[in-house]
Amino acid sequence: MEYKGYLAAVEFDDSSNILHGRVINSGAYPIATFEATDTTQLRREFHRSIDEYLAWCEEDGVEPRKPYSGKLNVRLGSELHAAIAEAAASREMSINSWIVEAVRERADTPYRATDE
Repeated sequence: MEYKGYLAAVEFDDSSNILHGRVINSGAYPIATFEATDTTQLRREFHRSIDEYLAWCEEDGVEPRKPYSGKLNVRLGSELHAAIAEAAASREMSINSWIVEAVRERADTPYRATDE
């Protein structure tokens, strides 16, 4: 689920028949967790949790943790940079696309293209 740029992961607790959600793209610790007994309620609780978090930040003058931007600066060293450029060129790919593909394979996660 996505709301205001924040993504949530959901797990089902079979023993209690409850759906548990948590924000997954705002840092090492979730900014919000929520639970519900059905998907409609779960979505409502997710939205409410994000809205409450953002309101709390505004009230306290705290900068909210933003969802990951998708931009990451990495220092590779000149030799690795050259090797990556050569590998990307040999596959007729941009360096960025080649790195995204390599990291996605290594991270063993599906990739949703938003902006490369």
